[in-house]
Amino acid sequence: HPAARSSCLPFFGALLLLGQTGVLQSFQVRPHCWLSSDTCTGTLSVAPTPSIITMHIKQITISNFRSFRQQPAIHPFSPALNVVVGRNGSGKSNLFDAVQFCLLCPRFLNLRTEERQALLHEGSGSAAVNAFVEIVFDNSDNRFSLENSDEVVLRRTIGHKKDEFFLQRKRAQKNEIMSLLEGAGFSKSNPYFIVQQGKVNALCTMSDAERLQLLKEVAGTTVYDEKKAESEAKMEENRSNLEKIHEILAYIEQRLDELRGEKEELTQYQRLDRNRRAIEYTLYDKELRKAREQLDEIEHARHDDCDALSQLHEQCRKTHDDIMNIDATMKSKTNMLRRHRIQVKGLEDDKTAAMTFRTKLELECKELDEAVRTGDETIKANKKEIDRLGKEISKAETELNEKVQPKYDATSGAVTALKNERDEVKRKIEGLYAKQGRGKQFSSREDRDAFLRSQIEELNAAKAEKSETISHKRDTLSNLRRTVAGDAKDLDAKTSDVAKKSQNLQALTNAIEEKQKLRNEMAETRKEQWRSLEELSERVNEARDNARKALSDIRKVMPRATSQGLDALTSIVEQEGIRVGEQYHGLLIENFDIKDPKYNAAIEVAAENSLFHVVVDTDATAARLMKRLEQDKLGRVTFLPLNRLHVEDVQYPDTTDVMPVISNCIEYDPKVHRAMQHVFGKKLLAKTVDLASTWSGRLNMDAITLEGDLCSRKGALTGGYVDASKSRVRTHTQLSEADASLKELESEHRDMQRKATGTDQQISALMGEIQRLEAKKANLEHVQQRTEDEISSLQLRLDTKKKQIAQTETEVIPPMETEIKSLELQVERLTAEMGTELSANLTDEERQQLIELKATEGTLDADVESQSQTLEEVSVERQRLQSLLEDNLRKRKTELEQENAGELQSRRKSHSITENTAAAQAKRKGDLEQLQRELDEATTAATELDTKLEEERKIVEGLRSDLIDAKNKLEKLRAKDDEINRELAEAQEDSERLLNKRSMCISKRELYMRKIQELGSLPPTSELHQFSSSSISALMRKLEEVNKKLKKYSHVNKKAYDQFVNFSEQREGLIKRSAELDNGASKVKELIESLDRKKDEAINRTFRGVSAHFKDVFKELCPNGAGELIMRTALDEESDETDAEIEERDEDSEDEGSDDASAEAKKEKIKSKKNDPKVSLYRGIGIKVRFAQEEQNYLMSQLSGGQKALVALALIFAIQRCDPAPFYLFDELDQALDSTHRAAVASLIQRQANSDENPTQFICSTFRPELVSVASRCYGISHQNKVSNIHHLSKKDALHFIANLMSEEEAVGEVTSVAPSRASGAVGSTSSIGRKRKTIEAGSDEDEDEGGSKGSENAAESDFGGEQVVASA
Repeated sequence: HPAARSSCLPFFGALLLLGQTGVLQSFQVRPHCWLSSDTCTGTLSVAPTPSIITMHIKQITISNFRSFRQQPAIHPFSPALNVVVGRNGSGKSNLFDAVQFCLLCPRFLNLRTEERQALLHEGSGSAAVNAFVEIVFDNSDNRFSLENSDEVVLRRTIGHKKDEFFLQRKRAQKNEIMSLLEGAGFSKSNPYFIVQQGKVNALCTMSDAERLQLLKEVAGTTVYDEKKAESEAKMEENRSNLEKIHEILAYIEQRLDELRGEKEELTQYQRLDRNRRAIEYTLYDKELRKAREQLDEIEHARHDDCDALSQLHEQCRKTHDDIMNIDATMKSKTNMLRRHRIQVKGLEDDKTAAMTFRTKLELECKELDEAVRTGDETIKANKKEIDRLGKEISKAETELNEKVQPKYDATSGAVTALKNERDEVKRKIEGLYAKQGRGKQFSSREDRDAFLRSQIEELNAAKAEKSETISHKRDTLSNLRRTVAGDAKDLDAKTSDVAKKSQNLQALTNAIEEKQKLRNEMAETRKEQWRSLEELSERVNEARDNARKALSDIRKVMPRATSQGLDALTSIVEQEGIRVGEQYHGLLIENFDIKDPKYNAAIEVAAENSLFHVVVDTDATAARLMKRLEQDKLGRVTFLPLNRLHVEDVQYPDTTDVMPVISNCIEYDPKVHRAMQHVFGKKLLAKTVDLASTWSGRLNMDAITLEGDLCSRKGALTGGYVDASKSRVRTHTQLSEADASLKELESEHRDMQRKATGTDQQISALMGEIQRLEAKKANLEHVQQRTEDEISSLQLRLDTKKKQIAQTETEVIPPMETEIKSLELQVERLTAEMGTELSANLTDEERQQLIELKATEGTLDADVESQSQTLEEVSVERQRLQSLLEDNLRKRKTELEQENAGELQSRRKSHSITENTAAAQAKRKGDLEQLQRELDEATTAATELDTKLEEERKIVEGLRSDLIDAKNKLEKLRAKDDEINRELAEAQEDSERLLNKRSMCISKRELYMRKIQELGSLPPTSELHQFSSSSISALMRKLEEVNKKLKKYSHVNKKAYDQFVNFSEQREGLIKRSAELDNGASKVKELIESLDRKKDEAINRTFRGVSAHFKDVFKELCPNGAGELIMRTALDEESDETDAEIEERDEDSEDEGSDDASAEAKKEKIKSKKNDPKVSLYRGIGIKVRFAQEEQNYLMSQLSGGQKALVALALIFAIQRCDPAPFYLFDELDQALDSTHRAAVASLIQRQANSDENPTQFICSTFRPELVSVASRCYGISHQNKVSNIHHLSKKDALHFIANLMSEEEAVGEVTSVAPSRASGAVGSTSSIGRKRKTIEAGSDEDEDEGGSKGSENAAESDFGGEQVVASA
């Protein structure tokens, strides 16, 4: 610690001596051992280790710091000398800043946000958000006070809003890091273990006073100055306090003089005051006794009033209970009345509907009965008409078949024969004429024969055509016959199908009727269910109102927060998946049953608010529920976790006076025994309050009576009137009953709802089935109708084809056959004519034949005309008869037969029940029977409804009368309640008056007791007895006389004695305090003098140490020279002035001959003071050096720049040797030195780094080869794309880079040179530089260490200022 350096330096000197003699090889000082500036303790251990291993930097890792982006761990540093090379701006200074940043140097100790931002890397790529520097120290010598840590890893990480520290890769505090570094020797007062650019120049330009201030900082005088400032402040405070004490003492002396004169008057006043207090005490005592007597009388009166009030309260409670019961009864009966009125209205509506339905059925039955009678008469008339039509048909058929048809057939055959014969005669006549014409037409027989042959061919062709036509007609006739046979089969099949469909249709009709009947029955059932459901809904609403009222009542007897929490717990338990009955047991009151209602009051007083505590299995379940309640802000609940309840085994007394509540009053599930034991374990039920009080104190338990009076085991008694309407147990019982009733009614309601829903579903299913059957019936009717239409069409088509066959057989084929025969005859005649002679005239035979043929033709025409007329008459008669049969008689008969058989309705597509058909008549009869049954059922239903309606009306009347009676009782009870309330009001007024009197008496009692207490110390008993026999009025008179006498002494100081004593005590205390302050001031003065001495010693000791080391270091740097530090004091200035005076007096003595003895004496006195000067006389530190043995000494102001730099370095090394650091960082230390001095500095650093006794690590940056030549390891820093990187280099590569760099500097010098006369010199200089470079490279080949050769084997290229330099990967 800097403040302990003055005490610790001798200790370290002893250690150094032991190390130099070889006795001590290693030592350790435990940190934080400094206790004061006077003492210093440490732990010294002597170990015969073969070699010294000191703490040093092993590795540095940099990330996003300044110009370094992601620098991996740098190759391990050597514990000796390490050199870093690189171009200007490559990042060497940033490396040293990184080390200072991690070591909490003052420059980087407290960083603001903008300063941290400035340290972050701002090169290429994404912006860095944080950066860190990590240093790994070798702690083999345990310089860092960490147990079992050969390596110490220290990291500092910064970001925009953070600055974190890590020790051994664990987060640490800044103070912890600073303490660790201080303990390891990183002194704040000596920051010269890191020498950056400019610090050497600053030392060069320092004045003597500034160097003195630097020495004081190194000596650690800051702490001395702080302590001295604190001591001086304390002395100033003591001086101020002494002045105040003297002022107060003067005031106290003055006040004591005044108080000595006031004591005499105070003695007289105290005598009268004793009499006054004696009278007042006696008066107050009498008044107090009187107030107590009145208070006892009032207490007895209040006790009687309390008994009367209790009776009135009990009457009032009973009246209220009766009123509530009657209110509940009236409400229930009102609800019942409303329900029954609704039922009456429903029954009236049902009765009206039933009567309307019955009337409608009666009308329909009447209409159907009339239609059945009309149908029977119609069927009878149809039968008569069918018989009549049968007779007419037989008569017409007989006439047609026996008379008209034969005649028609005969006449038709005769007409046909005559026409054929006439046609044949005509053809013969035409042949004879044609033969005659051919004789004229043709000139030769051959032409005629050729013509005849052509005519024969034409006739044969016509014959063949006719034959083909006949054949086609016959084929057609065969096809028609086959078609007729197929149609007949189809007709039979369709007729059979229609019969089957009729049966299916009848079955569907019957099924539909059954379904409709079932639907009607279920509709009635549903109506009853709806009525029951409405009644249950009313009862459920009533039960829900009761449950809501009970819940409201129970909420009134518990805290609101508890009520809210309990309301939310049910849903929370369900949401959290907590098993009810296993993890969640509910309220405590829900887990036990009271054996007898007489224990209700006792149980409620015993449990109190614990009745609403929630029982759970474990505290984990309770924590889950409490967390949800807290998150959702749903109230507060007290939980009883069974696993955390600590219950004791209680030994109950074997007596009849008391009994345990837990075993005699309640029943519960054993799994909640711990909760019951927790609440009721130390509760006893006593017969009386006295027994309860006795056993409560004896057993340390709470005892409760049946009336609810509690005797606590802590001594408190609780009792009085218990309002049963606010009973928690009773309220919870009502809630439980209401909930049970509500659940039961809701269950019934749900069951009825399910039944009604099931009935609705069944009705819906039946309706769907009916609709499906009706649709199927309609479809079947449609199919049947279509089939019947097809039968009719097929029958018509069959009849048409039969007629067509008959017509073809009788009217088409025979004429064609006749024509064929005629053509054959013509062919025969033409064939016979061929080969005969050609003649223009007929032969006689032919002429005769022609005449006969003409006569025959005339006769045949007459016969044909006559027969045709007869045939026409017969045809008309035949057509008339056929039309009568087919279109009238047979058709009418068929229609009547079909109508009676029930077939006409479907064919005519008529569904009217007024159709006079057998099927319609059968349907009417069936409908009539069905309607009759429905009418009977409707009559029965109407009768039942009428009966129910009468019953409901009787119930309604009974409820009305009950309500009237209840209302009358309620009015009487309310009148009684009003009377009781008036009596209660009067009793309360009396009680209030008694309370007021009691309050007044208590006030008086308290007043007089307080006045007695305010009297303070009482006079002797003898003085009190002289007033005890006086009355209150006499005492009042005596008190008045004493008070008049006391008024004369109203100005007396009643606290004169106390004030005199107090001021005397204060004076003694202040005198002692003044002595203590004087003593303290002397001690503080001695402390300041001691601090000044120690400060002077530390400065002198440090100056001597630094001065000695400066001589040694300067001797090492400049063997032929010498240097020393000179302390300049104020005596030097006086000596200079004295010397000047002596010289002036010498001159004067020459002229005047004056005596200079006094001047010589003054000079001797100054010389004696200079031998032992005081630190306060120090004015600065001067430096005198010489660089050769024969040279004179020079001051700093007389030296060149390089010489000043060398002297500054010597001073830095001297300070470092005086206050050694674990390692040193030098940034371009040799920048201003020439080669000789650089070599000396390098040699000095090498010796110190490789010292056998105290080796030290150095990390230096340089542009010169001297340090590189003696370095243990070399590193290069490159800078590309705004990113710096550090590479391990071999010594050869480092020297090569330095040589190139120096060559470039010389080349720049040549370019900038403008003097042509110096061109040759420049060339020579360049060549000399080249020779120097070769010498350096040759030397590097010899001095290159083994690590460098390994580095060049595993090399990667890196650009240092445009040169390709081999660097370690």
